[in-house]
Amino acid sequence: MPPTPARPSTLHSLILPAAFLALALAVINSGRIPHRVAYDQALYHEAAIRQFAAQWPNVDLSDYLSATTPLFHLIAAAVKYAGLSVAGLQVACAILTAALLWVLIQLSRACGGKGWAACLPFATSLYVFSSGAWILPDNAAWLGVVLLLGLLIAAPLTLRRALLCAIILFLLVLTRQVHLWTAGLIIAAAWLAGAPTLPEQTGPWRPAAALRDLLFTNLGRRCVLASAALLTLLPALLVLIYFYGLWGGLVPPTFQFQYHKANPAGPAFILAVFGAVSVFFAGYVWPCTRRLLCEQPAWAALAAACGLLLALIAPTTAGATSDYLAGRRTGLWDVAAALHDRLHLPNIGHASPLIVALCVFGAITFAACLLAWSGRQRILLIAALIGYGSAIGAGGELWQRYAEPFVLILAALCAARAVGAGWARSRLAPIGPALLSLAFIALCARDLHKQDTRRVSDPPPPAETSAPGQPPPRADSPWSRYHISRGTHPSVHKK
Repeated sequence: MPPTPARPSTLHSLILPAAFLALALAVINSGRIPHRVAYDQALYHEAAIRQFAAQWPNVDLSDYLSATTPLFHLIAAAVKYAGLSVAGLQVACAILTAALLWVLIQLSRACGGKGWAACLPFATSLYVFSSGAWILPDNAAWLGVVLLLGLLIAAPLTLRRALLCAIILFLLVLTRQVHLWTAGLIIAAAWLAGAPTLPEQTGPWRPAAALRDLLFTNLGRRCVLASAALLTLLPALLVLIYFYGLWGGLVPPTFQFQYHKANPAGPAFILAVFGAVSVFFAGYVWPCTRRLLCEQPAWAALAAACGLLLALIAPTTAGATSDYLAGRRTGLWDVAAALHDRLHLPNIGHASPLIVALCVFGAITFAACLLAWSGRQRILLIAALIGYGSAIGAGGELWQRYAEPFVLILAALCAARAVGAGWARSRLAPIGPALLSLAFIALCARDLHKQDTRRVSDPPPPAETSAPGQPPPRADSPWSRYHISRGTHPSVHKK
């Protein structure tokens, strides 16, 4: 097909960011805020920003009310110190999210996509929209992740590209330390750059000899390139080492009781969410899946076996108090718990049958989507899925808000690549993402019209916790732990 003219392409890619920005501004103008978002914003992120603004410029980073590294809060505190209101900070978050959507659409088009339909579920996701309409740091970090994925997938790594990736990684780790996993992608890209010059062709999985050429030839050159990449990553590593020494852990002291235990079900949860999302991307995924099942059933069986192993190797049950305390709650976990309680579906040992089924299905569809990519890109995407799944598992909390945006980014890129490879030609393919987006919009609207919906100007909601039966403010919430340590907790004043 002839290339799309530059001007219409640019204008077309602005439709979704502009629509998002208009909707976010309307919500900001209403002054409404869902209870969950109010809990995160008022008790934690806004409180950290206010603390930094009050201390400016001598900011104390030894402990504050956010589990993330402080770049987002420091920038917000600087502009708040300069006089920007809370509503102004919300508008800034909306503009940043519109920029994130534009970058994702550009990456999708670079992968072969011809529109923004596949990016629509990401834009309307409850968690992406929440971080775009209110003061949450998630989308600032996702912008860095999308930029890194684009740089690493587009072409083999060069020195100039590696330096740019190092700068983005440095800022990304300063924003959310969990995204240090992307350093592994940069090292993997450097290792793959040492392979012999191979055509960036798609199609069937390569035989063992070609895979060996892709991964294990020119070992000396690969080691040099990987070592050079590691040197460029030192600033990001030093940032994490600095905060580890300052906090005595990977999160501020206030949150160390919560993020202290690894959860090996992270990769399985990512695959399960990908499997659930793939149902709505069937118009893009099914042609790839049919090709995989018909032409390379052995690879399909291997993918299914890997998904099954990941789902069974770690606990994936949901609904019990122990599951809740283990971080398996919200989103897909709630669906699994409802099926277990209402339909009496028996667990498979310590595994939920729904999570097992979706994990196997997700592994097959993900392997099928990889057929549309080149060998180098396949390895990077597999590394991204395993790397991010392991990263969120290391924190112990496998909440839907951590998995869903990442999976929707992957789904959008895989859909775009299926179109670029000429496998997803149906004009009906965008219907699935559109239906998923409508469901997400309905969830957002429901959150805004619940009885416990608040106004941004209202006092913060009570500090919540996982312990049942305790009246607010509860002493085992991070908010309470922080204020008890500072002597500012209400219980202290009552005494």
